[in-house]
Parts: sequence; C-alpha cells; structure tokens
Amino acid sequence: MEKLRVLTPEDLPACVRLAADRQWPEEPDKWAFLLRVGTGFGLFDGGELVGTTIATRFGDEHAAISMVLVAPGHGGRGLGRRLMEHALEFAATPVVSLHATSYGKPLYEKLGFRSVGLVTAHIGAFDGTASGTSRPVEDGDRAKVVAVDAEVFGADRSAMWGALFGFASQVRVADDGFAAVWRNGSVSMVGPVVAPSVSRAAELIADVAVGATVRVDVRDPALGAWLEGHGVVPRFTADLMVRGAFSGDRARLYAPVMQALG
Repeated sequence: MEKLRVLTPEDLPACVRLAADRQWPEEPDKWAFLLRVGTGFGLFDGGELVGTTIATRFGDEHAAISMVLVAPGHGGRGLGRRLMEHALEFAATPVVSLHATSYGKPLYEKLGFRSVGLVTAHIGAFDGTASGTSRPVEDGDRAKVVAVDAEVFGADRSAMWGALFGFASQVRVADDGFAAVWRNGSVSMVGPVVAPSVSRAAELIADVAVGATVRVDVRDPALGAWLEGHGVVPRFTADLMVRGAFSGDRARLYAPVMQALG
C-alpha cells in the first residue's frame, strides 16, 4: 500500500514532475509558496510520489484544499479519495473550500462539497492603462489589509499574508480596497482583489496589470467582460466548492489570491 506522509521542501521537484505528468503547469514557485503556508501530503509508491494534496488552514474557521493530483497509471484505486479524506481530517475546520475541475467534481460532491459558482480564469496581455487610484502598500498599511481581508474572506489569514507580502511582486492599496500580483513563470497572477464595486475592482486591477501578461480568476461576469475588453480573455472555468457555509462579505472579493487558496 502507498505510504502517506507530510511533504517537505525536498519533495518540491517531485511535485513539479507529477504536475507535468498530469499536463498541469509545473509552477515551482507556486508549489513552494503553498507548501510554506499550508501542509502538503504525498502518497509514495516505492519512493515515487504518486499523489499529492495541500491543506491550508486559516485559523480554526476555514481551510482550503488544493493540488489534488494522482499520477498517471494510479487512477481508479481510490488514491484521490484517500488524500482528500486525510486532508479533511487534518483541516478539522467547519468550512472547507476548493476549486474543482470537471474531473474532480464528482469526488468532492461525494465528500459533501457543493458548488457555489463558476470561476473563470482570464489570461492575456493587459492593454489598458493604470488608473492611478492606488499606491504601493507601506508597512503601516499591512495590519489594515489583513483585517479587511479577514472581514471579506470570513477567516483570519494573517499567517498567509505574512508570507504573501514578501512573495507578491506588488501589493497596492486604496481607501476602499487593495490588489496584489505575484509572478508565476511568465504570467503575473492578479489576486486577491478586494473592492466595493466592479468599477473599483477594475481600477485596482489596472494599476497592478498595466504592461503585463496577467491571469485574473473572476466570478463576476461584468468584470470578466471588462478584462476581455482589455485583452485578458477567458481560458477555462472551475467550480468554487464549499463544505459548510462561507461567511464574510465575499461580494467584495473580486479575485482570489489563487484558486489553491480559496
């Protein structure tokens, strides 16, 4: 039987290889960040990594599960379910969320998750101009950003933000919201984006996206249409799924940090 253990930074190359074997992007920096802010679990068959998942806990309220992968040739043996059940037991939170492909969705539904909407990944070279309505984050802004994020997301993510402030290439703030961007290979990943309206979300995105090839994951169709009008086109969708019930003012969360973090 495959051995399950916690993943360490030394397992990062094997995680990247497994992702490539499943035709996922390799994304070594993203994997490293997720293993830093969350807890990864791996299934090993004779020393070979054949399955992964990562559980990221936000206090005692909420956990996000991500990177659920099973190696080619090992499907149909219940490994995905074993990984998920272990991650859920580890998380032990009343709310658990994830983003699901059509392939994984049936398993997650069996485990008590329900879809609460589609998230569309928009990718492309942003051809708009900066709005100039935000400014770079300063040390004195950080506590407010973390507090507003908790209010919007519905859980305290201060530990994640402690890492994200250093990982992000930019975090920009305004009186009514903020936006961050981080590098994932050649693409600048925009998120989170917190704003009171679609128009303000668009202005904040413009300030971090100008001159770059970006990806923005959005649920709001009006924001998606604005992105498409500026060269950032829809590429694929995923189901946002939850076990339990979301809290917080999530109407102001226009884009996640990444799908892997809820």
